[in-house]
Amino acid sequence: MTSNPAGDGFTRGFDQVPANGYEPDPALAGYPPPEPAQTFGPMSYGQSGPGQPYGYPTAYPPPPAFQPPGPVSAMPDGPRPYQQMLRGPRYRWWKPLLCLLLVVPLALLMMALAIVPVLIAGLVTGAPDLVAYITGATTDIANLGPVGFIYLNLTLIVLIPASGLSIWIVHGVRPRFLSSVAGGIRWGWLLRCVAVILPLWALYTGMGVLVEPFTSPRPDHWIALLVIVVLMTPLQAAGEEYFFRGWIMQNVGAWFARPMVGLVASLIVSAVAFSAAHLSPDPWVLGTIACLAVASGIAAWRTGGLEAGIAMHAVNNILTFFVVVVFGGWSQAFVGAQTSGTPMMLLLAVAANGVALGLILWQAKRIKLHPYYQPPARPGISTGVPQAPAYPISQYPAP
Repeated sequence: MTSNPAGDGFTRGFDQVPANGYEPDPALAGYPPPEPAQTFGPMSYGQSGPGQPYGYPTAYPPPPAFQPPGPVSAMPDGPRPYQQMLRGPRYRWWKPLLCLLLVVPLALLMMALAIVPVLIAGLVTGAPDLVAYITGATTDIANLGPVGFIYLNLTLIVLIPASGLSIWIVHGVRPRFLSSVAGGIRWGWLLRCVAVILPLWALYTGMGVLVEPFTSPRPDHWIALLVIVVLMTPLQAAGEEYFFRGWIMQNVGAWFARPMVGLVASLIVSAVAFSAAHLSPDPWVLGTIACLAVASGIAAWRTGGLEAGIAMHAVNNILTFFVVVVFGGWSQAFVGAQTSGTPMMLLLAVAANGVALGLILWQAKRIKLHPYYQPPARPGISTGVPQAPAYPISQYPAP
């Protein structure tokens, strides 16, 4: 066998060896044979690549495969606080207005669907309170029995799917990001919040009873009502938080490019809407309700989710209903047009909600709970190797 004097690695004659069947030269002992399936660039005579015989053409990696651009994600492309989760690449100023026009009929439709099974159960069990309440024959919500109380809870629970679906349809952001920036309820954090504020709220409820003692007797069917309180009141409180804190904060907050301006605006709208929904014209009652709204909104901003607000709201409602069901005062448990308050009630609410918010923020700092949405790491363009996150946690601004 004779070597090609040009040094291109090929041989001539009848004993020619194919290029993919390289025959090593004894003079080049110790060099590894070339890979049989390589993609080569232009030949460079008299040169060789690393680890290749002299005269062997240099190998180049294949060009990156063409990747067509995918759809633009609605999720934020950088760190975002809770109130600006909807301000992603696909955000438009008119989307919050469209979301409002959608969430109202969705909620009304779900409330109407919830009437059907409850109304049937009320008719079967002979519960006239539900029929009268639904048909408008009475507006005395304080005299509702167990069936009517179930329906009242359902009208608030349906705010959870209505809020999430409206945001998903209009903004393209999945409902789980209405719960928190982590994309769902952080159950460990929720239970921690309940454990922290439960003793405080028990003291707050007891002092409230001393300041404004209940006068009405214990309701009929109090055992059934107590079971409903335990099973449905946490979901009822969550429904109000998902709409009055989650839905309002994210839609109003997205209107403003500056996060702090969006936060202040969303807190004001949330507090006003939440207080007005209770239908009481009394300023002391409105102020008391607004305290819970503001504390829950600040907690959602500083912790990045609704868990703290749900804990505060649920513990407050469960303890209040438990007291009035067991010891009397059912007719005074519901806030309505005839409800009145006192300055002392407002002062207690400010103190209790302020201390509860301080405890929650202290616990969030202890466990290093971060309040910002973090975009996922972007994959490599041609190699497929994951790159480092574009926004490391150490570069987050302080909340």
